[in-house]
Amino acid sequence: MLDLTALWPAGFTSGLSPVMLLVCVLVAFFLAGSIKGVLGMGMPAVAMVLLTLFVPPLLAIPLVALPTALINVVQYGRSAPYRLTVARRYGLLALVLAVVIAITGYFITVFPEELLFLALGIAMVVFALQALAGVVMRVSPHLGWQVLVGSAAGIIGGLSAVFSPPVAMYLVARDTSKQEFIAATGFLFLSGCAPLVVALVLNTVLVPGLVLLAMLGLLASLVGFMLGEWVRGFIAQDLFRRLIMIFFLIMGARLIVVSLT
Repeated sequence: MLDLTALWPAGFTSGLSPVMLLVCVLVAFFLAGSIKGVLGMGMPAVAMVLLTLFVPPLLAIPLVALPTALINVVQYGRSAPYRLTVARRYGLLALVLAVVIAITGYFITVFPEELLFLALGIAMVVFALQALAGVVMRVSPHLGWQVLVGSAAGIIGGLSAVFSPPVAMYLVARDTSKQEFIAATGFLFLSGCAPLVVALVLNTVLVPGLVLLAMLGLLASLVGFMLGEWVRGFIAQDLFRRLIMIFFLIMGARLIVVSLT
């Protein structure tokens, strides 16, 4: 019989049986992949919310990082008409994000997350509420915005593995279409995930023993992603934007609660 305890780092214990723990992990990745397929974002946030219900954050982060990076390869690769456009348009943001996240990700084990989560949660809730209320925030194409957003997302992502909110908020404020939003998030999130995975390997948070479990999570998230992508084809642009704002509101409120408890 397969020894499922071999999927986990030495010394890890849980109140769940190995089989139930694996099922919970796969369900978490399936749901996160489904959200990713529908919205083009949200996989790390949803996966972290669900995984940390039964595994510690420093175990959940490397489990999420590797499948998320590979899912973004798929998402960006399936955005053929927009691949070169978004690479040219958001190249500076991608570069800044990659550099900052590589630096901050190396120190993930020593930084207190509470203040970071609180600030991010408040920003997400405020942004979502004003958008849902019909107050539209717009930003110019000035490259300074890309440096600012890339730096903020890199700091947040390097220390928590969740860097999609600042990037998505910027893209919404740029009034991108649904198709460009999906292509751009795939490109930018891949730019952030790749150096984060490297940083997690270098600081020994992502250990070889977790790779097999992460690959199983990837398979579950791919199934969810394909389902969500199919659903997205039936969603109009206005509803698509509204769903993103509702997602921000829920995730932001959750981050605030977590940071204060």
